[in-house]
Amino acid sequence: MPICKLQYGDLFYEEAGEGDPIIFLHPPGMGRKVFHFQWPLSQRYRVIFPDLSGHGESTAVLDKVTIPKYAEEILQLADCIGLEKVTLCGYSSGGSIAQEFALAYPERTKSLILSGGFAEVISPSLRYEHLLGMYFVKHSPKTLAKVIATAHTFDIGYRSALIKHMLKTDLNTWFHFYYESLGYSCVERLKALSVPLLLVYGSKDFINQHLRTYERELEHFETAIIQSVSHQVPVKKWQDFNKEITSFLLKKV
Repeated sequence: MPICKLQYGDLFYEEAGEGDPIIFLHPPGMGRKVFHFQWPLSQRYRVIFPDLSGHGESTAVLDKVTIPKYAEEILQLADCIGLEKVTLCGYSSGGSIAQEFALAYPERTKSLILSGGFAEVISPSLRYEHLLGMYFVKHSPKTLAKVIATAHTFDIGYRSALIKHMLKTDLNTWFHFYYESLGYSCVERLKALSVPLLLVYGSKDFINQHLRTYERELEHFETAIIQSVSHQVPVKKWQDFNKEITSFLLKKV
């Protein structure tokens, strides 16, 4: 079983393939299984799917969850595996960790890919989504897992696997991941971002408006708008998503 030993427990991850490494970072509660459809990328790249501490099969649990601490955790994972420089692919709030890593450890970052990412929460809808997540973690995590899994897929088998995996999440971790994501901002440091950046959004996603922040703060980055999908691009439009990743890396890295 692939594990990275940390001071506060074991970090579980899966990996496959060879070539340039990509570490995929999941949102609160979801764990690595949300990237089920990114395994085909292993035909060209070395793909790495960790369960962040407090999630899935990882026994490691942070005493206090923060975005910088999660970024440091990924640095330790890279060191454990022996990776000098990595591409980070963050989905939703996982993108906050990816951005923090790229800003804190630019010498270890090859490129950055954000799916439904944001430099800070600016829309009322996204803020409300975070607050709802925190509420249901406290009052009915099973309901929250079912709602999130159903929003990602109607495939009964995959949906069941997502729910089962999500319910392994440490509830304190789940709550504070939402809380820290809600308060996180890297806007004032965005101009320091020195690595190639790809922003991926679904055309129906209300998070699209967060693209304006990157347009205001950065001169150079790539954008891919995936048609006929909302936030769940890595699952519901995975072929397009994987194609955009491959195209971006071939051009920029």
